[in-house]
Amino acid sequence: MKLASFSLLALFLSLSFGDQALSQTVPGHEQTKQRVNENVIFLMGGQPGATFNQLANDISVVVSGVNNLRVLSVDGGAAVENVEDVLYLRNIDMALTTQEAMDYLKTSGELGPNLDQRLTYIAPLFPNPLQILARSGAKSIGDLNGKKVSFNNKGSATAQFVPKIFKTLGVNVEELYLSQGDALEKLRNGEIDATICSCPAPVPAYATVKPEWGLRFVSVPWAKSIQANYLPAAIRNDDYPALIGKDETVDTIAASTVLISFNWPKGTERYERTAKFVDAFFSNFSEFHKPPRNPLWKAVNLAATIPGWPRFAAADEWLKNWRAGQAQGEEASFKQFMSERGGGVPSEQTDQLFREFQTWMSKQNNNRSGESSGRSARSIVQEVSDFIGADNALSMCSGEKPANLRQMR
Repeated sequence: MKLASFSLLALFLSLSFGDQALSQTVPGHEQTKQRVNENVIFLMGGQPGATFNQLANDISVVVSGVNNLRVLSVDGGAAVENVEDVLYLRNIDMALTTQEAMDYLKTSGELGPNLDQRLTYIAPLFPNPLQILARSGAKSIGDLNGKKVSFNNKGSATAQFVPKIFKTLGVNVEELYLSQGDALEKLRNGEIDATICSCPAPVPAYATVKPEWGLRFVSVPWAKSIQANYLPAAIRNDDYPALIGKDETVDTIAASTVLISFNWPKGTERYERTAKFVDAFFSNFSEFHKPPRNPLWKAVNLAATIPGWPRFAAADEWLKNWRAGQAQGEEASFKQFMSERGGGVPSEQTDQLFREFQTWMSKQNNNRSGESSGRSARSIVQEVSDFIGADNALSMCSGEKPANLRQMR
């Protein structure tokens, strides 16, 4: 009896001490769990081997570790599916898509009303040239009339929108929907006549094509009927050295790749996490210009806007603060330049002159026209000559300080 009582007592004590130990270790595990999860960003890229996937991996490599963030690149579907995943798929924070997919889904209402209030963009990224790789007998899109053409996987921006381009241009084809790897194999074997991708160049699958395979890119005209939704573009030797001659280009059209996020309310955990990503992404963007990152990053203008869509609030605030800092630096340099050039300009006139200069700069940044964007430092100086005199104004074009003025452009 005593032995049984002792055994029960020992069991009770072991359970008690076990509970105490558990109560001491569980909070530690919970803290670790919270720490691991609170700084993780899930970024939806594209299908394995697709350009979207490469770009998402670049973002993961550059941003992970900054602000204690971990950015996990997730294999996704394509442009239209990625928008749906940002809206509805649990844990997906952001994704790569295209502007044409966003505009289409907003107009069609497929994902519900008020899409532009639920979906935001962080930044527009690269152009997506329409790349049509065909057998050597075809030179332009019109030569594919009546042929078998693959429009990438279903759900991709290519599958969703490019067949309409063909129809608009009066080119009727037999539509197929294959992955780029499968389509390329059938193209080599003569089972199909062309494969298409509306995506950043180079497409990894196309970059493996050898000249002896007898394939080539065909041109696409920037016809009036499609100018409202697409821009003129070109595929060059830098994109595909094995397929395009050094001094050759293939004319085509392009849409735009966009980094998107759900429109999380300020103050929520998901908003704060995405805001932390924005700061890391924007503040370290120069790292994307270094090898081995994709050369496409060098063409990105983070401050560019997308008509009809809101930018994620934290991204908008970051850019406003950046512009304010830039303006302060420009104003200090401008006033120093004016004071050192002399001419007895009153401070209030210098302030007015700088405001006019900022207005002019804003117009340049908005891409007014080729003539405007090509203005020289001399043309800027002409605008200020009324304040400091023609002799001093013209002399600004040859001295040391005008170099600073040109940098301000």
